Amino acid sequence: MKKSILIILGVVLVGTLVFLPAYAGEKQEMVDTTKYKKEGPCVAGRAGLGDTNAWMTMFSHHFNYGVNEKYADKFKDFKVNACFWNPVKQIANIEALVGQKVDILFVDPASEAALAGAVEEAMDMGIPVVVASTGVNTDKYVTWVTRNNEKVGEVYGEWMAKKLNGKGNVVALMGMAGTTYAEDVLRGVKKSLSASPGIKLVDMAYCDWSPVKAKEAMEAFIASNPKIDGVIADGGQMALGAVEALLDAGRPIPPITADDWNGWLRLAKEKGVDFLAVSGGNPLALTCVDLANKILSGEPVPHYVEYDFVTFEKDAIDKYYRPELTDQYFAVNELPEEWINKYYSK
Repeated sequence: MKKSILIILGVVLVGTLVFLPAYAGEKQEMVDTTKYKKEGPCVAGRAGLGDTNAWMTMFSHHFNYGVNEKYADKFKDFKVNACFWNPVKQIANIEALVGQKVDILFVDPASEAALAGAVEEAMDMGIPVVVASTGVNTDKYVTWVTRNNEKVGEVYGEWMAKKLNGKGNVVALMGMAGTTYAEDVLRGVKKSLSASPGIKLVDMAYCDWSPVKAKEAMEAFIASNPKIDGVIADGGQMALGAVEALLDAGRPIPPITADDWNGWLRLAKEKGVDFLAVSGGNPLALTCVDLANKILSGEPVPHYVEYDFVTFEKDAIDKYYRPELTDQYFAVNELPEEWINKYYSK
């Protein structure tokens, strides 16, 4: 705990500290997990962020399906707590789970730097840690499963450059400031747009993946930019907010990026929006559980796993949009149909 508090104080003193993750080509080593082998049934723990939006809720469904159904014979209990993006609370949550003697610990970090000490301490106590989605500023974990968010940003930028024939004014709506998730996406966007000097990134805002905040940001963009030729939104909820602002202002809807959120696909279909969707990757939670099963079976696992993403455009919308389901559904998932119907039927 003392080490974790010192890390948090360091982050406060120096400002936002961003951990730059190494991707697939740099982390291919396998981890020997024989010391973690347990006959079971085992107890899993998750120090999560909380189901604060539709993406996080489906993320949790994948964890729950994996532990409670797919590997029900391996696990007898799943202890879950939430910090609601508060790293101090998440450190306390990790310590509580360690104290409850969980056999394996999933962590989706609220802070890459602040959580490093808590993850290391859990590992020192002999509890294997599986890091999910955002990273931690340490290599002392068993495995980390994530999406290559910088590559996602590059895909956004390349698609936009092609749509605009290499010329125009673009605005960007990103997730939460300071997280590797959002900063990597933005880095990829800037990298790809730099290859097209005729395209200018004229405005950018962090909107925490919120449609309300995205709409407010887009209203400000519209007020200060008479010409907006493209919108790069890292997620369908922010894309929806952007389109609502454009419609309210009587402005045309330019090409826009988004994801596979059903609420976005509904609006895009209704308005005939030209878009690129990149799946958000919440099924990677199930990959985390797959690997946890291997770890507790003493099988080697990779130290780094890059979860792939799916892309599609407006011509494929009917393949992914499901009007019989609620807006909160995400099209690219690994849940069985009975779980989908249970949680997402209207």
